[in-house]
Amino acid sequence: MIGRLIPLGAIAFLSATPSPILALTPPPASPPEVTLEESGISLLELTPPPLPPLLDSSRYIPASPSDRPPTLYGHFAYPEASDVDLFAVGNGERLHRSAALQFQAMVAAAAADGIQLVPLSGFRSREAQSYVFYAIADQRGQTLPQRARYAAPPGHSEHHTGYVIDIGDASAPIYDLRVSFENTPAFRWLTANAATFGFELSFPQNHPTVNYEPWHWRWVGDAESRQLFDHSR
Repeated sequence: MIGRLIPLGAIAFLSATPSPILALTPPPASPPEVTLEESGISLLELTPPPLPPLLDSSRYIPASPSDRPPTLYGHFAYPEASDVDLFAVGNGERLHRSAALQFQAMVAAAAADGIQLVPLSGFRSREAQSYVFYAIADQRGQTLPQRARYAAPPGHSEHHTGYVIDIGDASAPIYDLRVSFENTPAFRWLTANAATFGFELSFPQNHPTVNYEPWHWRWVGDAESRQLFDHSR
């Protein structure tokens, strides 16, 4: 079961290697401020109101395709999140504050069900995405359209927003970032419960421009994030 939300101070960031409990704190460069844990605010108090039903991204068809913004190799452009809006979620990864809170709550709920969700890749800068797209395309001898089936060009990755996280299963790291992740307990748990925390699968099977990525989940739990991804849902 999912169970009740747990106060932030009681949540541990789970990874393949057990680690100390971490607090949600801004990046080091940010001005000093009271952390969420120090303020005594719980995840329950910060949880957004109940979410409307999420769209089935495998069936969604825009009412007017002509209204959709232009894409590059099938990927929409996305803004890059500011460092001050990003918070650590464990394993060296960061998410936008609102998404980070709900990801932590989801990790705790999964742990209560015996599932260890691992954050593999959260926010990614344009510079980092340039390597993921261009450098790896060169290494693998892929054309840019071929590479775009597996990764977005810089400036067009959902990871820029801070609302997206690649997730692994601590019990089966061999399946990290592979289609076979769909066979793990973590994926089955996410399929049944992720929507409760505002997360949805970005690239389901039969996506028209991007290969199936069962590990890639985006947060659409508030108006800002839903508007940001409106054209890609």
